[in-house]
Amino acid sequence: MKPHYRLLRDAILIVLGCFLMALAVDVFLDPNDVVPGGFTAIAIFANRLRGWPTGLTLLALNVPFFALGVWLLGAELGPKTFAAAVLVSLAIDGLRPYLPTVQGEPLLYVAYGGLLFGAGQALVFRAGATSGGTELPAKLLEHFYGIRMSSSLLAMDALILGMAAIFFGLGPALYALITAWVMARVIDVVDVGFNASHTAFIVTQAPDDVRTAILQRLGRGVTILTGQGGFTGNQRIMLFTVVHRREVGALRSIVSAADPDAFMVITPSTEVLGEGFKPLTRLRRG
Repeated sequence: MKPHYRLLRDAILIVLGCFLMALAVDVFLDPNDVVPGGFTAIAIFANRLRGWPTGLTLLALNVPFFALGVWLLGAELGPKTFAAAVLVSLAIDGLRPYLPTVQGEPLLYVAYGGLLFGAGQALVFRAGATSGGTELPAKLLEHFYGIRMSSSLLAMDALILGMAAIFFGLGPALYALITAWVMARVIDVVDVGFNASHTAFIVTQAPDDVRTAILQRLGRGVTILTGQGGFTGNQRIMLFTVVHRREVGALRSIVSAADPDAFMVITPSTEVLGEGFKPLTRLRRG
């Protein structure tokens, strides 16, 4: 993809993602005291305590950490992340007067709030950026103290969940936990689900037949590997291939028809790059 097309695509993804996150906060989450985690949750707490605008407070929390991160880490934190952090903050406050709210229906505001916020985050991630939040201090902790981002993010989310229980009660805090689960699942679907692929290892006595059928019927590449049976010590041929999720059934049929005694292992692949799949390009987040 040409650089200017990629830049336009990323800009569209960031704008759409920030709009969805703001929609989730204004319509479903904030009116029901359900926090989505991160700095957004802290901004909601500040709104309840001091009446400060949620979006502006979110921006005020992000800017110092972003500035510190750029100063200490350099280009690792780029302009796309800053643009996303600013845009989502402005959208939360700017759209609020024009949006309705959904209250009194926990199933609706938990499910749709998590769905929209998670989808928005996933779109921003696909643009190679983040919307700021606790990822910024987590990145700094990892850089200077060697604390893994996953560990520090988990600790911060647990702290925020505890604060939500104190501020809003146990019920909204538990709803926030469900919302976080929905968000995580949606991010997985948007990030890899639509392009989900599966890796297959096939040990067969008819490698030529299986290989030819995969090449002709699925149009997928096949790598031939030589192995040795651990029990018999005999040399065996193993085929390696990657197929789209919708092609798994056809792959089973192909192998079964060519060699009913074959041994096949099929596993989900988080990401597949290269010929026939996503281009093998290095994506930089920021």
